[in-house]
This record gives sequence, C-alpha cells and structure tokens, in this order.
Amino acid sequence: MAIVADVYCPHLKVATALVGRLVMKIGFGYRVFLAMAFSVAGVMAAGAQSGAAGEPGNPLDADSASTAQVATAEVTTADVTTARVPAATSAADVPAASVPVDNGARPGDSHVRIVRLSDVKGTLSLDRKTGNGFEQTMPNMPIIQGDRLRTADGYAEVEFEDNSTLRVAPNSLVEFPLLALRSSGAKASTIEVVRGMVYVNLQGTKGNEFVVRAGDETMTVSPSTHMRMTVEAGKTVVSVFNGNVEVKHGAETTLLTKKESLTLGGEQVAVTKKIEEEPYDAWDKEANDYHARYSQANAMVAGGATYGLSDLNYYGNFINGGAFGSFWQPYLVGAGWNPYCNGVWAMYPGAGYSWVSPYPWGWLPYHSGTWSFFPGYGWGWQPGGAFNGLNNIASVGGGAAGLVGTGVHSPVRAASPQAPALGAGSLVLANNTPMVFSKEDKPGNFVFQKNSAGLGVPRGSLGSLNKISTHVEQHGSANMPVYAAAPSAGFMASSRGGNGGPVTLRAGAPIQSGNTSYASASRAGSNGGSSASSPASHSLGASSASGGPSGSGGSSGSSGHGGSSK
Repeated sequence: MAIVADVYCPHLKVATALVGRLVMKIGFGYRVFLAMAFSVAGVMAAGAQSGAAGEPGNPLDADSASTAQVATAEVTTADVTTARVPAATSAADVPAASVPVDNGARPGDSHVRIVRLSDVKGTLSLDRKTGNGFEQTMPNMPIIQGDRLRTADGYAEVEFEDNSTLRVAPNSLVEFPLLALRSSGAKASTIEVVRGMVYVNLQGTKGNEFVVRAGDETMTVSPSTHMRMTVEAGKTVVSVFNGNVEVKHGAETTLLTKKESLTLGGEQVAVTKKIEEEPYDAWDKEANDYHARYSQANAMVAGGATYGLSDLNYYGNFINGGAFGSFWQPYLVGAGWNPYCNGVWAMYPGAGYSWVSPYPWGWLPYHSGTWSFFPGYGWGWQPGGAFNGLNNIASVGGGAAGLVGTGVHSPVRAASPQAPALGAGSLVLANNTPMVFSKEDKPGNFVFQKNSAGLGVPRGSLGSLNKISTHVEQHGSANMPVYAAAPSAGFMASSRGGNGGPVTLRAGAPIQSGNTSYASASRAGSNGGSSASSPASHSLGASSASGGPSGSGGSSGSSGHGGSSK
C-alpha cells in the first residue's frame, strides 16, 4: 500500500458545518458524543430545558423546585466555536455546600487522581465544576474529585486505575467526594449515591479503599466484591453478589456477605439471604463479561495506571514493526488516519484544557506513551513514560522508533494538537477532518468503514475485529449482518417490565423471529468515509464475528491494519 505522507493535522480547528451534518446521521453508540458536538456548535442551545444541553427533563426532578436558565451559545474567533449551555438545575441536584461533610480525606493525601468515564449510552451529563452546572459529556471524559454524574435515559460506566468499575443505571445521580492517593500509595475512592441504582465491581483493589455512601449510610466495599445498591424513596437496598460489604448505619454495623441483601428505610433494618433480580443486572453482567474477557494485561503494557486495557485489546493490536519495534494500532485504519484530528478540549478549573478522544479505546494512548508515524504502517502508539492526568497535551519530538515518554513524533511533521486559549469555553470541539463512523447503513446491515478506528463499533458484541479489519484493509469496507437487542434479563426481571439494559447491535440474526428492535438502532446514512453501498464493500458472514480477544500479546504481523506493507 502506498505511503501517505500528509497524515498530520496542520492545526486543529472547529468544523461546525460537519457537526451540522452529523446531527442527521448518528453512528450507533455515539449519540452522546455527537449530541455534545451540536451543543458545542450552538445548534442545540435553544433545546436545553433541564440538565445538560440536549438532555430531557429528569422524571425524578419533576416534584423539585427548579429554576429555568436560558441556554446561550457564544461564538468566538474564526477558528474556535464554543458553547456554554447552562443547565436548568433542580434543587434536588444542588449539594448542601453550607454543611461540611467528612469525605474521608487524610493529611498527606494527594488529590490529582482522575478516573475514566469509560462507557456512555443514551443521555447523561457531568458537572465538572466549571460554573456551568451539568453539561453534556462523552466517553473518555476524565472525572476528578468533586465531580457529579447524572443519568437521564442513559447508562454510564466509570473505570478506576485498578480496572474496578462503577456502573450507573438510568435516572441516577452520583457524586465523587473523594478521589485521593494516600501517602502509603493506596488509592481511596468515595462515591455518594444521591439517587438511583449503581453497580460496583472491584476487580483487583488490593491495598486500595472503596467506599459507597447514601445519606447517613456508609458502605465499605472489600476487594474482589461485586455489589448493587439502590437509593430511592427514602429506602436504600444493598445487595452483595460476591465478596463482603460492611454497612454502617447510625451506631450499628452490619457485615453483608455473598448473596445477602440489606434494606434500610427509616428505622427499618432487614437482612435477607436472597438477592432480588433487577432488569439492569443483565447489562451489568454483560459489561463484566466484556472486561473479564479483554482486560488481560499485555506484555507491552506493564505497570502503572493501565485502565482502559479492555478497550485497547478489543479495538486494536500490537504490531511487530521490525526495525521500528512493537507498537499498538487501532483496527480499521489506513496510513492516512491521524489520532489527533478529531476530539474535544474539556476545561478543568485549575488545570486548563484536557484532550478528550472520541474513540472507544481513546484513554490510555492519550495519557501515556508516544504516538509516532511509522512508514509503511501509519500512526501507532508505544507505551512508556509517566501517566499524564489532565495535562495530556502531547509534546513534540523527532524520530519514529525507539522512543519512550509522552509525545507525538513524526519523521515528517508533528501531529501535536494545540489547546485553545483559556476562556475559549467549557467544551471546545476540535475537528480537522470529517469523522468516519462504522455503522448500520440500513436495518440489519452493519458497515465497518476504513479510518473509523472503531468509532461506532459497539464493544464486544460484534466479536473479534481482527479478520474484519483485514477485510476492510483489502476492500475499503466490510458488511456484517446484525440485529439490535438489549442484554437478556432474567425471567423475574423481565416480568417486572425490565428490558435488561441498553439496546446494542449484535452479530447475526435474532434467535427469535419477529425482532422489532431495529428502530432503536442507528439509521441509514453515512457519517463520513466511503459509501456503505460502494462496490468496494465486502460482505462478512455472521460467523466472522465469533472469536475471543484479538490481537493482544504482540503479534508478529500487522493483520487488519491499513498502511501495512505486509
């Protein structure tokens, strides 16, 4: 394949016309990112009624006194279009700042930790303490101490440094009063559940501290514990699937163990040796299975903060580049793809702008290591160096191989993005090239597009991407039969009207006939890139979607990667 020399962004600028086009054609699984993009371009400003821009009114706020604020859009200089869309804030969502609360901090703690908003489905919003209240958010948005996350009809997953996860079901509000690094090196996390349902899965928290609070109750979660908590109508229910949770309520302490539930309501304290099944359990289980399958540490990525490994292993592969050494590259890219041509700058008070990538794997490669352009392969990422938190703007260096430390390096020209000037806005969209999405072009037919780099591909549900990427490299695109369905809820949960969680695309055809969930999936139309009906399109059978984790472990070839000379 010919080497494309001009694979860099001369500079990043806002493409408001592109954003306007994307509103009509949204890639499946990335509605939140695009909705936020409209907000940033000012398109959705007039539609904001409550919560973040574009977020429908939260039904749990209906009985709360609220103050409507007028959404306004501010357009600055020619190259930067920003928006500030204040949220209409419910009284129930405003913390009682006048009442000091012990968040568990200790002398000597460091509060520079960031955790990752690792998965986003539907509508949700994040209060990053910018002064704008709740704002639209997207995958890979950093969460810092003091932030608040609110779901409307959305689902969220938050990933911690040790690969532990917090999942937040719809119509929930959670706060992060403590994200600290103890002087001992232990990480301390405290989550306040104001309302709704959350799942906590601690995969490997040896030596770390994890506390969940609800009002006056405090739950200390032991390592290797999987639990669910619901807070609604003055009642708190804690259910332990595995592990142990110590619940402190008033002067009493109760130890919950595997398959036990505790109900707290007023003076009522009841422990049962049974866990009631809930509709969202299926969504939580499916996400846990994904991480269990793809989170194995790669020999190329060792030590330090390695959260994001599941997505790194699913959406890409390490390549042996010969004289260039080994490097990671996402599937579904060619030599003309650039890792910094699309993204968002998010303002964090006291830290400045942080680069947020829209790609589902876009966490670890943008907070550590080195991006380099490798002749014959295209852009690739090499791990190494320190982990960068909010200050993840890449530095510029030279050379294309044997580099460690954070930076973007190219033998031709650097692709390093330039942050906007302070005060440009809370969220600043940066697009230099049209965003390419893999998506359905019609119900039941998913098209994997070259240079989408996984954008629009649901995680895990379409099977291994390795062979698919090879087809895309050879033909420009590839088709797969799919159907849309929610995770399978248990019988009891289904009987209570639950659907198991968010609808996602799955490979093949539905097991039962009469599937009518196509309407919940993405619609026809291209979000950039070649047409799905192009003659270059190549069809894949459903069997191509089978298989386990692909591409981890430093393969000797570049299977499935554009620009390869192999």
